[in-house]
Parts: sequence; C-alpha cells; structure tokens
Amino acid sequence: MRKLASIKSITAIAPIEGKDLIGLATVDGWQVIVQKSQFKPGDKCVYVEIDSVMPEKPEFEFLRKRDFRIRTLKMAGVISQGICFPLDILPPKKNKTEYEIGEDVTDVIGVKQYEATMDKEPEEITKGKGKKFPKFLMKFKWFRRLVMGPKKKSGGFPSFISKTDETRIQNMPHIVEDKREWIATEKVDGQSGTFALVRRKRPWPFKDEFEYIVCSRNLRLGKPDNSSYWSVSNRYQIENALRNMIGDREWIAIQGECVAPNVQGNKYKVKTPDLYVFNLIYPTGRLGSMVAKSIIENHGMKFVPIVSQGYVLPDTVQEVLDYAHGQSALGDTLREGIVFRSKDGTHSFKAVDPLFLLKYNE
Repeated sequence: MRKLASIKSITAIAPIEGKDLIGLATVDGWQVIVQKSQFKPGDKCVYVEIDSVMPEKPEFEFLRKRDFRIRTLKMAGVISQGICFPLDILPPKKNKTEYEIGEDVTDVIGVKQYEATMDKEPEEITKGKGKKFPKFLMKFKWFRRLVMGPKKKSGGFPSFISKTDETRIQNMPHIVEDKREWIATEKVDGQSGTFALVRRKRPWPFKDEFEYIVCSRNLRLGKPDNSSYWSVSNRYQIENALRNMIGDREWIAIQGECVAPNVQGNKYKVKTPDLYVFNLIYPTGRLGSMVAKSIIENHGMKFVPIVSQGYVLPDTVQEVLDYAHGQSALGDTLREGIVFRSKDGTHSFKAVDPLFLLKYNE
C-alpha cells in the first residue's frame, strides 16, 4: 500500500536565492519548499507526496484553489514536490507514544490518491446485439449458461497478481548505492492494464479450462466493452497469445500501458488504442525485461522502449532524475520518466521527470 502521507525527517534545508522566509528542504530524495520558521534540519514532519488529495478540512483550506491536490510546482525558481506539515496536524496518539519515522499516517489525515479520469465509462460492445431467446427459457440457469457461457465476474483485482505501482526513487534514495546494472525502460504515459489467463484443472480425461481476465489498474472488467483495455485485447488477440505462452503453468499474466485517443491527452497522437507491455509474469515471478521483450514481440505485441540495457546508477537521486528527462521514443513529446528493473526482474523502481510533471501539470 502506497504511503501518501508519512512521518519523515528533514535532513537539510538549502537557501533559496532572494528568499529569506523559505528554503528548499530535503526529505528522503524529495525536494520541498518549506517555511524556515516551521522547520530546521533534523525535525520530524508529516510529508505528503504529489498525486495526493487532502481532505476538505479547515486546516487545508489554503489548498482549495488547487482542488486540495498536491502537485509538482515551480516556485522561486526551484522545483518543489510534495508538502510538509508540522506534527501538530496529527491527533494525539491514544497510547501517548510519539509518531515514528516511516509511520504511515495516510488514513489518520484522510489523504486520498489522485486518480485522473483517464478513460470514458465503458459501454458494453454487445449491448443490443446477438440472438434473442424465449423469455421462459432464459429463466433456467442451465439454459443461460449454455447460450451465454459462464458469468464473468467484475470488480475484484486478482489477488495473485500485484498491481502496477512502482516505488519512486525519492522514497528509496538509498538505491543509488546499488551499483548493479539495471535495465532502463521508458515510462509510457497511459493507463495500466493487466491481462491474465488462469488454468482450471479438470480430472482426466477432460481438458483443462481457462479463464481470461482483463483488468484496469485497480479493477477487473467482467465483460467486453469499448474501453482501451478490451480494444487492445482484441487488437493483439491477447487471450490466444496467453494460451500459447502458458504451457503447463497455473496462470500467466502480462501488464502494460494502454494509450488511446481519449487517454492522458493523447500525447503520442495515436488514432486507435495501443498497448506497450512492461511485465510478463509467471507464478514463479516476473521475468527480466529483455527475456520478456523477446517473448512478447514473438507473439506480435509491443514492448516498452528500452533506454539502456546496462545502466549503473550515479551517486545522487538528482542525477537519476536528470537521466529520466528526455524525448519519448513514441512521439514528439517528453517521456514521462524511466522505470529501472534488475536484469532478473526481481527489483524495480521509477524516476518520474519533474519537468514532465510541470509541463503537463500532473
């Protein structure tokens, strides 16, 4: 679960040229403008990340003009990401112990994650289509199953697959000490989709059955609709591709970024929904990017652009963020950032370009 608001320590406060009342605080790997009268190096604070929405309470009324949303900002010539509050915005703890560094206070404050409306509400493609059967027959469950097939559930995200939400490097600044070679891929600015095939074992001599699952970032989509998820599923015949890849495994899944004319401002100027895969997952774990890329492309799908196959992290978070800045391989736009994965696929994190966030006010 992502910590939108947590207890952190201010490790340093740098001066801002021409500004006496404010300074640029370092909080883990984040740079945040703070009032010098409120904080000094070594103080604990409540740090709230970008992409957070504060509750509509009197103490946060000053954020109303920003719809209570915490964004990347440029003030006094410097970039600021997030916001710091003194600990006194928190209620006293019942057991009278202090709030500790790293403690999650998201629910204590009532902070929510900002979720853009990235895709239009889907309408069932099959609505009003298909054969009509006598009403009295449709009353029988066995008949409905015969003509319509098993009911596809919607709502719950599969528990055996992790949702797509890489940790930002600012929340794990110590990672720069890991000098292994990383696979760097472009972070595509779309909406995350998960596509899975699950084996349902049947006793011999019957053939196993398979259940195909299509999910948005957070929810399972039970029936085909006109969303970008089902559009790319049909375009690339993903169910058939997964059937060809599953072998004797219990399940298999791919995750990718859907881009479409009505998604995220269509920065890549696509005319039809498309998919760029970034994960191929077996029950034993996630495959390394280069192996996954080969398998995915052999099945007619696209993989996210590879930026580097052997990137060694520099010594500072800021240098990684500078590296994340660049032109997208998919169109005439800045790339959102970089996702770094270990060669075996077991470790990963992301660096989102602050200049991209500033440009698109995200």
